[in-house]
Amino acid sequence: MIKGYRDLEVWNRAHKLVLSVYGVTWRVSQRERFGVVSQLRRAACSVPANIAEGFGRRHTKELLQALAVANGSLEELHYFLLLSKDLNYLSEGTHEALERDARAIAQMLAALARSLKARAESRSQLLARNTEHESRKTPG
Repeated sequence: MIKGYRDLEVWNRAHKLVLSVYGVTWRVSQRERFGVVSQLRRAACSVPANIAEGFGRRHTKELLQALAVANGSLEELHYFLLLSKDLNYLSEGTHEALERDARAIAQMLAALARSLKARAESRSQLLARNTEHESRKTPG
């Protein structure tokens, strides 16, 4: 049973990606840490942070919105990974490993969103059926 966002595999993978991004950008010059590296780190941090925030909202609709924001941050991360590679802040191998992780997280976010939407739709249909049956009853 999931009790908190830390129980979500997608959050754990996203958190590990943040740690990896910080690890590989530690070597970048101090001067650049306030430019591309800062943006790269912020985009990476935004993914698990939005998952956590959405989970804390306690409503499926708000969690789905937070997952969409997290996905947007992943897209931003893709760009900053590419830029960092092109500026030679990341090696080709490091870039590809981080991209692979980011793509896996994107797939997990999409699967979680599909699951939540399906569950919400089935609940809505169940409520609609229950209301429909109640309205058919005749007093008596």
